[in-house]
Amino acid sequence: MQRRTALLLAALSVASSIEAPRSRTTALRAAAAPKTNSLPAVAAGGALDAGLAKRLEVGAVFALWYALNVYYNVLNKKVLKVVKLPWLVATAQLAVGGLYSLGVWAAGLRAGPADLGAAVKAALPIAAAHGAGQAATVVSLGAGAVSSTHVIKALEPLFSAAVNAGVNGEVLPLGVYASLLPVIGGVGGAVATDLSFNPLSFAAAMASNLCFAFRAVCSKNAMRAPGSVLAALGAPSLFSVVTLGALLLVAPVALALELPGLSDAVAGVASPGLAASLACSGLFHYLNNEVMYLALARVHPVTLAVGNTLKRVVVILAALVVFQEPMNLATAVGTAVAIAGVLLYSVLKQKLA
Repeated sequence: MQRRTALLLAALSVASSIEAPRSRTTALRAAAAPKTNSLPAVAAGGALDAGLAKRLEVGAVFALWYALNVYYNVLNKKVLKVVKLPWLVATAQLAVGGLYSLGVWAAGLRAGPADLGAAVKAALPIAAAHGAGQAATVVSLGAGAVSSTHVIKALEPLFSAAVNAGVNGEVLPLGVYASLLPVIGGVGGAVATDLSFNPLSFAAAMASNLCFAFRAVCSKNAMRAPGSVLAALGAPSLFSVVTLGALLLVAPVALALELPGLSDAVAGVASPGLAASLACSGLFHYLNNEVMYLALARVHPVTLAVGNTLKRVVVILAALVVFQEPMNLATAVGTAVAIAGVLLYSVLKQKLA
């Protein structure tokens, strides 16, 4: 596990610094290139190289995001099977992310905000959405199967489109919205035939969809706002600030709800690796979301939601293999229809929007 963690941290470092080496390479190539009169051809070649580099960069960030998310979901479910306290587990994971952020800033590996208190205060609306979404996700994963939670969370593009329209007034063509109908129908069919359906898991997953849609849209707006305290941070440090704010908001709720039952919940638990698994799940949760912020800085919020849905296919397959979770044919068909609907939505949005 330590070796895998080190490899993922190294990959994260590479993903975070992709743009700098690319800029140096581009400058050296421009300086060494022979001067010719065929300016249109040179410009076209440069645009082609830049476009390919951009696609490779986004692809690398998304692949790392997917890998981190699979690790997080597997470890998270293993912890929740032993300690059935989802709010405290979510709080512990936020605390690990907060400590990681403070350590990175203290070591000088990344520039932090000049005024941390002011930055956290400015990020409180985003932090509230992130904290509530994290707690709702952990509640859903603890109450039901991992695959069931992620099937329901395939509806996130619908929530993202609605929130983006409500907050930013960005209304897409009717045909784009109509393409979400297969997603709704596919998720509905999968849920209706799911042998492991749990009402609490369903409600919590739906709540997390709404919270994370607000988080994505509001974060994107914060990164775009000229002169904003948050815009000056950059995507990774913005997520650090959001994590610290979420911890401050979620911790009191978690302690009030679950602290009285903590001793009973851990009584008789003989798992020496439990603390390490919880810490690793928090680290993977943080890194997964930090890489998500790197992706958000490069793509539209709705495109991010689409990528998030495709990521769920990978997570669902991993859960089926690791936990042997049951999925009948009707549920599998519904899930496939939902994913196909998301892909259709993505294509139409690019063509029509």
